[in-house]
Amino acid sequence: MVDAEGRIVWLGMAAGFLGVAGRIMQHRTELWKRRAFDRVFVAEARETITRPALAAAEGWAADALNLRTRMPHRTWPDSTNWSALVSTRS
Repeated sequence: MVDAEGRIVWLGMAAGFLGVAGRIMQHRTELWKRRAFDRVFVAEARETITRPALAAAEGWAADALNLRTRMPHRTWPDSTNWSALVSTRS
């Protein structure tokens, strides 16, 4: 999610029974997020992706965007071996 200036203010997955819309609505319950979030970008994953692969992909995105340095108060999953995890067919 980005703010009105296009800066990334949140990166996370919306896996599980809530889905993307449910997860966004859950975020909207927090005042600071309602004020900060302006747009949402979604990277779709196959429904057959494993939870470890999804977590590794989220970690890779955080690394690629340098969020671990820019947002040290947040944590993301480890991205080790992400490519092998996300390319595995189920």
